[in-house]
Amino acid sequence: MSGQSKSPRSADALIPRPAVTVEALRAAVDRLDPEQTVVFDRELSEVNSPTSSALPVRTFLTRWALWVERYRVPATAARIRELEVAMGAAKTDVEARAVATGMSGLLHRVSADLALR
Repeated sequence: MSGQSKSPRSADALIPRPAVTVEALRAAVDRLDPEQTVVFDRELSEVNSPTSSALPVRTFLTRWALWVERYRVPATAARIRELEVAMGAAKTDVEARAVATGMSGLLHRVSADLALR
């Protein structure tokens, strides 16, 4: 694994970036990984319970918007997987911190353009 930062291009996306709405995110999840739609629906039903507040809905939408961003560009998903493997293989705290810094930077770039409020 090189120390270079790979910057996945949106032009290589499997699908366009969806709006951060339940309907758009569910459609995107279903296209990217239909098996995850079951998880999406289960979590949505938990969020929509009578005891739920606005915060869990916002958290739900943010979580799934980030999930879609991770998987809609194959190079992003591949790089995240590489970093996860590298983290598991890190032998020292210095190595682990370097990988964590790389992951943090990548996730920041991936989420920077999302309209999360």
